Amino acid sequence: MKCPHCSGELTPESDFCPHCGNLLEDEGNVFCSMHPHVPGIAVCVICRRVVCRECGKKKSGRWLCLDHENVKMEQDWALIFESPDINEAELIKSVLESVGQRVVVRNFGPNNVVWEGGGDSLFSRQALNRPAKVFVPIPEYEKAKLALDEWTASSATNH
Repeated sequence: MKCPHCSGELTPESDFCPHCGNLLEDEGNVFCSMHPHVPGIAVCVICRRVVCRECGKKKSGRWLCLDHENVKMEQDWALIFESPDINEAELIKSVLESVGQRVVVRNFGPNNVVWEGGGDSLFSRQALNRPAKVFVPIPEYEKAKLALDEWTASSATNH
């Protein structure tokens, strides 16, 4: 089955499209999570809360709640961390993998651009606007964020 809004794959029992967030049943039957008397129009693709026109934002064809409207996404992946420091990004990747989180990384390889004063350093990554990025599957973003928050809190108490 395909979503009539984005052509994403659906299961027959789907109430909403997990790719774009559009509700698949008649509007008016489901109500907004934040405004219980207002009919919902979509579901946030990250946290799965039903949103209305007031508290939902459509970004790049996907519906998001106001809490997640600034999360960067590529295909079916959400950006959980980015930094020009490759070592810091590797650490975050390891932390997420250690709790069983699936991750995809970008810009982890060496910079292939040669320029005066350059090389593969924190400063060259910043100058080239090529930060290392760590992505998680969109539906797992909240779980990954929680894992990183817990790790950060435990790291702070150990120092």
